[in-house]
Amino acid sequence: MKQIVLGAFEIVGPTFLSNAWSHPDSDTSAFTSLAYWQELARALDAGGFDFLFFAEALGYPMSAEGASEVALREGVQFPVLEPLSLITGLAATVDRLGFVVTTSTTAERPFTNARRFSTVDHLTAGRIGWNIVTSDNQEAMVKLLGEKGVTPHDERYRRADEFVDLSLKLWEGSWEDGALVMRKEDRELVDLDRLHEIEHHGEHFDLEGYYPVPPSPQRTPTLFQAGASARGKDFAATYAECVFIQERSIDKGAELVRELRARAASHGRDPGSLRLVNGLSVVVAPTEAEARRRREELTTAPSREAMGALFMGWSGVDLLSLDPDATLAEIRTEVGQSLLAQYQDPELTVGGVLDRLRETMGGYKVTGTPESVARQIEEIVVETDVDGFLVEHSVGGVATYRDFIDQVMPLLRDRGLLPDEPRRGTLREMLTGGTARLPADHPGARYTV
Repeated sequence: MKQIVLGAFEIVGPTFLSNAWSHPDSDTSAFTSLAYWQELARALDAGGFDFLFFAEALGYPMSAEGASEVALREGVQFPVLEPLSLITGLAATVDRLGFVVTTSTTAERPFTNARRFSTVDHLTAGRIGWNIVTSDNQEAMVKLLGEKGVTPHDERYRRADEFVDLSLKLWEGSWEDGALVMRKEDRELVDLDRLHEIEHHGEHFDLEGYYPVPPSPQRTPTLFQAGASARGKDFAATYAECVFIQERSIDKGAELVRELRARAASHGRDPGSLRLVNGLSVVVAPTEAEARRRREELTTAPSREAMGALFMGWSGVDLLSLDPDATLAEIRTEVGQSLLAQYQDPELTVGGVLDRLRETMGGYKVTGTPESVARQIEEIVVETDVDGFLVEHSVGGVATYRDFIDQVMPLLRDRGLLPDEPRRGTLREMLTGGTARLPADHPGARYTV
């Protein structure tokens, strides 16, 4: 039986997918405190999770006309803190759990982004991963970051290709191992023969100079990606070591896993080295009836309008401004093309999309008693060949994961799906089973000095 990896899917705010901050069991009011996130990290670490994954929302749902008042009032990706700043405080609390942080190749610059990740890789002893995104809410890029206009989808990926390639040059090609000598007697801190200047002149970025951060335990942080369009999947197959997917159908999930592995092979990579991690929402209770009742409470917690605002942020399409009897068949977007495509059934009206969003956003929905949930998870793994799951934030904080840790994870261990003892090492070692450094068939390895 394949042993899976487990991550917890969070955002540094009071709510995310479910918008359930108002649920009676939710208490996310302390989300601005380090202690809140440290409590969560300790619970995940002790329970055997492999990593804590932070999504990012640089902006809030908005259209060309301005911010969505529903999003602001009801808390849809708003308010939210910047996640990378949290990580050293969490890593100092636990000595095993890994961390994955999302940053955008559209909003960031390669040098400063690389420097921050190298620093955190040092300070966490190699337990950091980078989730690479091109950013969904492009209107926020225009209104909050001063971009001249919405960047077309394929252009964002061309920028991302160059961004990641330059980052890999910095991480892998600047310092040879042992270049930091610190010989006091010779007044020689750095061996210049083992330090290399980086020169890059591309379509989007220019850089000439030395990278100031010595090699960290992983050099390159463990690379995640979650693009679901054809261009996004090819990008993931080129660079990602772990791909975050959001399938809800076992058949479609299995098809996507096969496709991504085949794409990786076409880029000269070992298809078995790619780790596919699917979103997973779990509701567990002593009886099936109680579990179904709890699922219904979570499903109905966000308003129809709030889900419309979330859809607008992710796809660029404002459902609330459209005729509820129309369809999305002819709608086009430069933002969440793959998300929009899921709802472009000519038989499905805009009103029907709004009604379905609360049930269909996110990954697999697993509901039942502990035994039933463990059995359903095993079925997904066997039928799709997925390598693990990101357990989605529901009511917030430790409460989201407590029943899963206490009641379901022991059964997954009994079924051979989890190791008897939690994994240790760098994040790359824990998730891929390889070494701390990039494998030889990764495109970044060609820059390693």
